[in-house]
Amino acid sequence: MRPSLVSAPVLMTALLAACHPTRPATPGLAYHCTDGRVVQAGYEGTDHAVLVMGGATHRLAIAVSASGARYVGDGWQWWTKGMHDAWLAPLQPGESIASAPGVACQAGSEP
Repeated sequence: MRPSLVSAPVLMTALLAACHPTRPATPGLAYHCTDGRVVQAGYEGTDHAVLVMGGATHRLAIAVSASGARYVGDGWQWWTKGMHDAWLAPLQPGESIASAPGVACQAGSEP
């Protein structure tokens, strides 16, 4: 039995895709926080969150949590519960869990 041949365009597309790094997620949900801040949040698979706040982009990595999904990095902690509720807190130098209480944020509505 002969192995099946892959067409040249399909093979070239696969090779080119393998050479390019993964593109960052486009933030998809707007969260309105109780302090008036708006956070655009998108996700790169299950391992990273990309937050856009005040024109700056922050890439956070998944972290251990008892419930919900918690992401940390770039001086921030982003903790989501379901698709609509989240908490944003600053991380102090050396922290992996925010000591500051942070602010509540909700997707799709203003506080």
